[in-house]
Amino acid sequence: MKIEKLAENKLITIQNQLQKNNIIFSWKNFEKSGFPYRVVNRLDSVKIKTNNMDIFLKNLDIVYQPWNLKHILIKTTEKIDILYLNNNIIIFPDILGSIVIREDKEKRVSINFEKIHIIIDEYIHEISKPEVYIREKNNNNLEYSIKIKELFFLPVFSEKNSIRNLLVNGELINYREFNFNNFYNWFANQGGVDVTFFNLNINQILVKGNAFLGIDENLDIQSSISIESDELDDLIIILKNENFLTKRLFETLSIVIKAIEISSNNIPKFSINIQNGYLSFMGIKIVNIPNFKVLNSN
Repeated sequence: MKIEKLAENKLITIQNQLQKNNIIFSWKNFEKSGFPYRVVNRLDSVKIKTNNMDIFLKNLDIVYQPWNLKHILIKTTEKIDILYLNNNIIIFPDILGSIVIREDKEKRVSINFEKIHIIIDEYIHEISKPEVYIREKNNNNLEYSIKIKELFFLPVFSEKNSIRNLLVNGELINYREFNFNNFYNWFANQGGVDVTFFNLNINQILVKGNAFLGIDENLDIQSSISIESDELDDLIIILKNENFLTKRLFETLSIVIKAIEISSNNIPKFSINIQNGYLSFMGIKIVNIPNFKVLNSN
């Protein structure tokens, strides 16, 4: 009974803390079950609302285990519907989250999904079996690791040319100042995403590297990416065949890649930059990149 009351009070505390940051976390019905082996708080008709995002799910179970109150499970067998800036995101069950609170009050979080659909315009992009792992550090940074079995980002990365076995490790800089309702302000002035390592393959083409992502005061993306691959020429053939690259641009990139491959003693390294609204490969402009102004609701 003490654990039941503790769990209920903790849930209300979380709700109030989110409300202070203008994040509304609400539900219609609240049921308890599982006693004495565990304490399950089932929330029905859950809604989470921020300035730009609305999240809906039919039910959510928050599970406390009497033998370890610092290990909390969060799960649902229902899909989650997210409306974000008029784009639809659907997260399919089963979804399982685990929160472990250490003695020093630092937290470790893991979340496993079955599948995510991101619907933008006429395309349905799919993320298959994503896993997210997060760990607090003593400083203001948050360690993360993301694993994805397969990624279809249409029209280029389709079933024919999907991104497989994607692994991303890094840190969210100064995450304690992060706020969903004005994250663009945090991104431009205090935070950033550090990618210490990423690895993926596309049609057996292996690519790995590191990166940093931030934005400037004008909300333009500022990013530097370093990649390693001795099969990059095969990748740009895929991009050309999917009409992502023009014939002239393809020929220019082929010459640059070949020159770097010849001059490299080991696996060739290449630089990609996003600056002033353009993504550039080795100084060659490839594609225009929109900025974050659309996210500024003020």
